[in-house]
Amino acid sequence: MALDLQGHRGARGLAPENTLPAFERAIALGVTTLELDVGVTRDGVVVIHHDRTLNPDLARGPDGQWVRAPAPAIHSLSFAELQRYDVGRLRPGSEYAARFPHQQAVDGTRIPRLTDLFAMAESVRFNIETKISPDAPHETLAPEPFARALIAEVRKAGVETRTTIQSFDFRTLKVVEREAPEIATAYLTSRRHPYPEKVHAAGGRIWSPDFTSLNTENLAKARSLGLKIIPWTVNEPGDIARVLDLGVDGIISDYPDRVLLALKRGGR
Repeated sequence: MALDLQGHRGARGLAPENTLPAFERAIALGVTTLELDVGVTRDGVVVIHHDRTLNPDLARGPDGQWVRAPAPAIHSLSFAELQRYDVGRLRPGSEYAARFPHQQAVDGTRIPRLTDLFAMAESVRFNIETKISPDAPHETLAPEPFARALIAEVRKAGVETRTTIQSFDFRTLKVVEREAPEIATAYLTSRRHPYPEKVHAAGGRIWSPDFTSLNTENLAKARSLGLKIIPWTVNEPGDIARVLDLGVDGIISDYPDRVLLALKRGGR
């Protein structure tokens, strides 16, 4: 079976994350899946954005100034209000910018609607994370309406068979499995909780662990439970090679070009 190469937030290492330019870049490189995050605005528009709030390292207001913490929540803004912010470059001098020195700025880039991506990307899969947390219930819709808003957009675009919905917050995944069983789900786990048994017990079929927590032991356990394994976010050449050698089903990476190079060198 071919490896599922997923461009993380499009191709965050190369272009502004979760934007149409990043997704275009990932598609041009040849990914099989676009990995992305979504929130829901105050007026019910499903938009592509990682954080539950605007990120001070990414967003500039109409005055050209970087937003300051505490930044407004995505759900507190209408879609029209959200479009006033430019997310086309990383804030110079930030730790975030230092982590991604190869990211090329695209000034004037706006936070897209999920429907914009569906209209643009006709031949790839989508792995969509619900950005929701029980620790911040005031910042997003509740799990049921959040999941239903996303399901509605996926069905409207007719991409159910090309879509996986993933989350660290399993509540949204249970809504999807109950109300839209035609859409696959993936269970994300952190470095602190790398337990495939937890995913299996919750009814999951795809396990997406932090790659640093993946080893031969828990991978073998996941296989014995019938789980597919797609770790995140694998960026450095040595890590990519190690994870490929483990025999995973897919890789989520900010640098899909590096994964492709590793696959070519390994004759995979």
